Amino acid sequence: MNKIIVVNDIPEIVSLDDKIEFTFLEKNELFSINSLKIKVKKSTSLEIEYRSQENTKLDIFISVKENVKFKLFEYREGNHTKVQYKYYLEENSKTDIDKFYHLSGAKEMVIVNLNGKKAEFNYNLKTISVNEEKYDLIVYHNYSNTVSNIKNNGVNILDGVLTFNVSGFVLNNKKDCILNQNNRIINLTDNKCQINPNLFIDNNDVEANHSALIGRFSDEEIFYLQRLGIDESNATNLLIKGFLLSDFKKTKQSKLIKIIDQYWR
Repeated sequence: MNKIIVVNDIPEIVSLDDKIEFTFLEKNELFSINSLKIKVKKSTSLEIEYRSQENTKLDIFISVKENVKFKLFEYREGNHTKVQYKYYLEENSKTDIDKFYHLSGAKEMVIVNLNGKKAEFNYNLKTISVNEEKYDLIVYHNYSNTVSNIKNNGVNILDGVLTFNVSGFVLNNKKDCILNQNNRIINLTDNKCQINPNLFIDNNDVEANHSALIGRFSDEEIFYLQRLGIDESNATNLLIKGFLLSDFKKTKQSKLIKIIDQYWR
C-alpha cells in the first residue's frame, strides 16, 4: 500500500510505488512553509497519516493526471494544524477523498480545480471538534461535464467552535456540471457553529444541490434506541459512530472507534 507518515510538517516515512511522484520542499529563506507535492500518474490509492506534537503549517499540492482514478485516505491527530490544499484534476479523472481529524484545532483551505471534461471530485471529511476549527473549501468547475460531491460532517464538543465554508463555481460557458454539498454539524455544546454553503452558478444547464444542518440528534433517534434497552450514553455512542464512520471501510474503523470511545463510552 502507498503510505506517507508526516510528523509535524516533515514526511518521515514515504512508501510509494511508481504510480505516484512525490516531492518534499522544505522551508527556507524564501518559503516559510514546508510543501508536499503529489502527482498521481496512474490509478492507485494512498494513505497519509499526520501526527502533530506541535502547531504546524503545511502546503499540499495534488495533481491527478488524465484518465486516472485516485483514492486518498487521510488521518490527522495532535496539535493545531494550519494547512492549504490545492488539487488539479485533469480530463476523465476521478478523485475520492476520505478524511478523519482529531485535532486540538484546525484551519484548513482546500482549493479544487476541475481542469478537464468529466473530471470528478468526491470529498468526505469527518472531524471531532474540541476547539476552534475552520474549514474553507472552494471548487472551480473549469470545464463542462465535471462533478463535485462535497460532504463535511463534524461533532462539536468541549470548547469546540466548528465552521464549514463551502463554495462551488461554474462560469456561464460551462454546462452539464453537477455540484452537491452536504454539510452537517452535531453540536453537543452551546457554542456557536456555522455552515456557509455557496453556489455561484452562471449557467442554467447545471445540477446543483446543497444541504446544511446544525443541531443535536433527534429525540426520536435516542428514544428508539432506548426502547431497544440501550441507555442514553450508549445510544449517543452508537449514533456518533454511525455519523462519523458510516462512509469509511471497516479496515479503517478500528482506530477511529477507539478515538470515539475516549469521549462516549
